[in-house]
Amino acid sequence: MARVNPFFLSLYRDVAATLAGLHAKEHTAQVPPDQRELREQEFRRGDLPLLYCSPTMELGVDIASLNAVALRNVPPTPANYAQRSGRAGRSGQPALVVTYCATGNAHDTYYFRNSREMVAGSVAPPRLDLANEDLVRSHVNAIWLAESDQSLKSRITDLLDATGDTPTLAIMPQIWRALTEPDVQRRAAHRAEAVIGHLQTVWRRTDEPVSWWYNGWVADQITRAPQGLDDALERWRSLYRAALVEYQEQGKLAVDPRAQARVRDTASRRAADARSQLSLLRNEDSKFGQTDFYSYRYLASEGFLPGYSFPRLPLAAYIPGGRPGRGQRDGDYLQRPRFLAVSEFGPGALIYHEGARYEVVRIQLPRTPGTEASAETEEARRCHACGYHHRPEVGTDVCDSCSEPLGGRTYGLLRLQTVFTRRRERISSDEEERRRSGFELEVSYRFHDHGERPGHVAAIATTDGVEQLHVAYGDSATIRVANIGRRRRKDIADRGFWLDTLEGKWLSDKKAKDATIDADDLDAAEDVRRKAKVIPYVEDRRNIAVLRLTEPVDEATATTVRYALERGSEAIFQLEDSELDSQPLPDPAHRARMLLTESAEGGAGALRRLVAEPDAIARIAERALRIAHFDPATGADLDHAPGARERCERACYDCLLSYGNQYWHALIDRHAVRDILLRLSRSATTSGAGGRTRGAQRVLLDHLADSSLERAFVTWLDERGLRLPDRAQVSVTDARARPDLVYDLPGNPVAVFVDGPVHDQPHQRERDAEAEERLLDAGWSVVRVRHDDDWPALPARFPSVFGPRIPQEATT
Repeated sequence: MARVNPFFLSLYRDVAATLAGLHAKEHTAQVPPDQRELREQEFRRGDLPLLYCSPTMELGVDIASLNAVALRNVPPTPANYAQRSGRAGRSGQPALVVTYCATGNAHDTYYFRNSREMVAGSVAPPRLDLANEDLVRSHVNAIWLAESDQSLKSRITDLLDATGDTPTLAIMPQIWRALTEPDVQRRAAHRAEAVIGHLQTVWRRTDEPVSWWYNGWVADQITRAPQGLDDALERWRSLYRAALVEYQEQGKLAVDPRAQARVRDTASRRAADARSQLSLLRNEDSKFGQTDFYSYRYLASEGFLPGYSFPRLPLAAYIPGGRPGRGQRDGDYLQRPRFLAVSEFGPGALIYHEGARYEVVRIQLPRTPGTEASAETEEARRCHACGYHHRPEVGTDVCDSCSEPLGGRTYGLLRLQTVFTRRRERISSDEEERRRSGFELEVSYRFHDHGERPGHVAAIATTDGVEQLHVAYGDSATIRVANIGRRRRKDIADRGFWLDTLEGKWLSDKKAKDATIDADDLDAAEDVRRKAKVIPYVEDRRNIAVLRLTEPVDEATATTVRYALERGSEAIFQLEDSELDSQPLPDPAHRARMLLTESAEGGAGALRRLVAEPDAIARIAERALRIAHFDPATGADLDHAPGARERCERACYDCLLSYGNQYWHALIDRHAVRDILLRLSRSATTSGAGGRTRGAQRVLLDHLADSSLERAFVTWLDERGLRLPDRAQVSVTDARARPDLVYDLPGNPVAVFVDGPVHDQPHQRERDAEAEERLLDAGWSVVRVRHDDDWPALPARFPSVFGPRIPQEATT
């Protein structure tokens, strides 16, 4: 029997009795609009003395006579603090703002000791990644939709054909014709090109890496926009079809005289839930405001249209209606970002909503076409050496990223969609403690494939000529997170969960003592005939950076350097903890391979700076040293944070420990990374070389050289410490050209031609000029290096190409 946690035992038996009589309500984006409006009115009148809010209070909720605000934690930035605290005292009366600083939170502890930086701190301008492909595409889609002059109404059912018992749910013919008019396409392309022209100016000025851009990109996006709109509606269609089928089937069973009374009662309840789901999907409560299925809000959440205040590509959990007489709606959809939902909505997970507790018991089951009782699952291959994701295609035997042989396939992968819950009236402290262990998540990634253009930008941080850290940045990369089981399962090799493939219900494995789901009231897997072992997963596209040290380290050092660089990045780029995430990746060479991911829609542009700014990694490492209680100049141990009473030994909540990384606390040791951070704090970063060492890159270029003059030029670059080309002898099909050398620089590729005496001939000069013109039209830059040129003058003429771009402060 599991040990009873005394905290929960005391909470339920003793503390709960002292809370009787308190009256408070929630005010969050997940509360239905009508309920939210009612609570605001009650709060203004004073009938509701206490209102618990998420950051929705930042978005303009005006309580004129509000005179006290209590912040549960310190806000992320001074701008957030000003917004939230500014809700009080708006009518000129005195106001009290109390900020609680959690001792287990490094962010809160820092600002408790440096409160002036938060209360009177400067508001930094927000940073947005204007070079993120998904973000730019959503704005191009908005331009196209505006040019079509078609309103999407407030309900998706006004856009799709939802009539009949088996509706087609196709876009209405008259709307489709208007969206696909050739004149609409031309006008939209013209307007979008003007917008992109302004963006290109920004990219050139800021030297942003834009690997996805090519001439004709705008035209391609406008052409694909109608189909993109249709694809974005697919999640709504799947929800609607599932709810409609459920309503029809359960409605028939509820009145079937041959069925048992218990079966009819269950069917009647499920039919009522399905009816409520249909009402929500039809946005029939739109009179109370914009629900999650308001047409434009839904398309924003799907990433088709811009929508910065909505979670992108969320997963939904259906919450059944409250008990009669409590004034609650019939039911609602609770939405979460999918990377959070893969565990929060996991099998048998508990969800707390509106003062009640719900358990995830069932999922919306994707069906294999032509079958009734089998789930539609997938296969994939994850590189055991680096975590790179591969589709199971014929001939895929080695990793596309690290060239290591791929292992076996992973079967039974089930894309997680909507989940369904049931209310839990009672739960023991034992059960609560077991479920606190959480799920084991497995992360894989894949850079976006841009055809001939590389899907990522590689960079190397070097100190005194010695390579320290390799970085590979990719925008709109694919991230997949799979839930492979509970952390405390009995057999760690037992991956996945049992699923009833007919009902879509999660099952418990009684023989394994609930190894996969600790829920005594779920159906036992051995009692269900049609079942399968599945691994639920979610997938999205994010800005990512893969970092790897050049020297092997132990597990404790690898874990510590990951959190040190994450904390330093958050501090330098002013990101809150939820905006930047780090994960360990497989690395048989023990070189601390790690994955950093931006969670904000479109990205905050922080990770791009790791490869675009030569001193970004140095500044991050310097700040990480300060956070870890070291003098960044000398490396001297400062023992503790300013004002702290106790010495920090291995790590503390003032430096690298936090509530979120407590699973890794036993491994984190700040002393293990001091020397690494000191070297990185003196480093300079140069992009290129595809992540290879300089020596390996030189060998590769020598091998690819097509002439002795090319080989001599590369040798000349290497001997002077200048930037080496990334590739050689590259065929550019669109331009019918073959540059001798290529630099994959942030912003656009650069073709370098090393011309010998033969290129002095008139006919050859004419051919060279034509090829150069075609490359320029295709979005390339071109540099010609002649045999009789003054080579020492080249770095000054083309500093962004040959470099090195080392700032003065990075060399001191």
